[in-house]
Amino acid sequence: MEHLDVIVYRKKEIVLGIVMKLAAIIASVYGMYKTMTDVMSFTYFTNLSNFFIDAVLLVFLVTDVILLISGGEKVYKRNWQYIIKFMATISITLTFLIYLCILAPTSSTGFLNAYLQNGAGSLCVHFITPVLAILDFLMFDYRYHSTKAHIIFAVIPPLVYVAFVVIAAGLGVRWNGIMCAPYNFLNFGAPTGWFGFDLSLMGADTLGIGVGYMILVLLGIFIGIGEGYLALKNRRQKAMRAKLRKR
Repeated sequence: MEHLDVIVYRKKEIVLGIVMKLAAIIASVYGMYKTMTDVMSFTYFTNLSNFFIDAVLLVFLVTDVILLISGGEKVYKRNWQYIIKFMATISITLTFLIYLCILAPTSSTGFLNAYLQNGAGSLCVHFITPVLAILDFLMFDYRYHSTKAHIIFAVIPPLVYVAFVVIAAGLGVRWNGIMCAPYNFLNFGAPTGWFGFDLSLMGADTLGIGVGYMILVLLGIFIGIGEGYLALKNRRQKAMRAKLRKR
């Protein structure tokens, strides 16, 4: 198989990538500064996924700067780096979608205020940074070589987080004083527990749906999203190979 290391990075691509990564990192740092209040803030998936994507984007940003200075003649990025970035992108996508579809609509402050509170810091960590990170992956990471087996990486971050929450709750940690999880859809301490179902209980503390069902649904969704990301990446990869052959 032809390897994409032979592709010379284009200056326009590198510059746009630098701008997007830098904007995503700045928005994330500002958002976390405005929204994080105490040590418990480090237990929320929103902040953990933002830290994760920031670290990955920073590494790729430095690499892009090196590529820009060198004229894009040498590829410094390795496939394992792309795999980690894929995992980070899936994580920040989870933050984006869960807040958009579940947490903001059930917020006691209202949908719009859920994003605009804390100086729009919530908007930064839940929308701006995720969207920029997703676009960055889809537009610039086509060199990543993937197989169907790589889809397993899409479910590792959320499963690790669920395990962390269960262990922390088992050790006595409580969120908002009473919840066994930072988010209502993971609150297995609610009356619906792991496999109960009662939509009349839907609110800030629970969705009225057993956590086990929610995890299964979310895993299915993110396997689908991961497959979608990889399919789009492969399509762009093929297009770039075809463009090379025409030269």
